[in-house]
Amino acid sequence: MRTVTSRFIGFLLVLLGAWGGIVAFAGPAIGFRMGSGPAWDWTTANGELHAAPGAAVVLGGLLLLAAAPRVLARFGALLAILGGMWLVVGPLFASMWLGSGAETQIASSTLSQAARPLGYHYGTGLLIVAFAAYAWASCAAYVRAVPYPHDAHRDSVLEDSELSTLLGSD
Repeated sequence: MRTVTSRFIGFLLVLLGAWGGIVAFAGPAIGFRMGSGPAWDWTTANGELHAAPGAAVVLGGLLLLAAAPRVLARFGALLAILGGMWLVVGPLFASMWLGSGAETQIASSTLSQAARPLGYHYGTGLLIVAFAAYAWASCAAYVRAVPYPHDAHRDSVLEDSELSTLLGSD
C-alpha cells in the first residue's frame, strides 16, 4: 500500500471513528437525537454502542496513519473493521443485554427519523468497514512473481522427447 493512500484512509477512519464515538453525546446538543437522553449523558448504551467502537476505529486509523510496519497497519485495519461492524450490528442486538435502555429504531415515518440511525450507526459503520477493508486488502504482503526458469534456446522437439522418456512411450 502506498504511504499516501494508507495515511489518507487512516485519517478518514480517525474522523469517522470520532464521529461514531461522539455522536451520541454531542448529537442531542445540535438537534440530532436518537434517544431521549440529554447531551453529554454517559450511559451504558452510549459507552457500548458508540464510545467503545469509536475508540477502536480511531486507534485503528492512527495505526494506519503510522503505516509502518505493514503488520501494524493490517492490525489497525482489522481493529477498524471490527469497530465498524460493531457500529452496524451492535444496535440490533443491544436490547438483549440493555433491555429497554437500548436505542433501537425499527420503523420511521419521516426522512429525518430514517436518517438518524444512518448517522448514528449503520451508515457510519458501513463507511468504516468499507474503508478499513480496502486498507486491509491494500496492506497485504506483496507477492513477488518469479518466472519459471527455462532456457530460451531449447527446442520443443527436445522437450517432447524428454517428456516421452519420463512418461514412457507406448
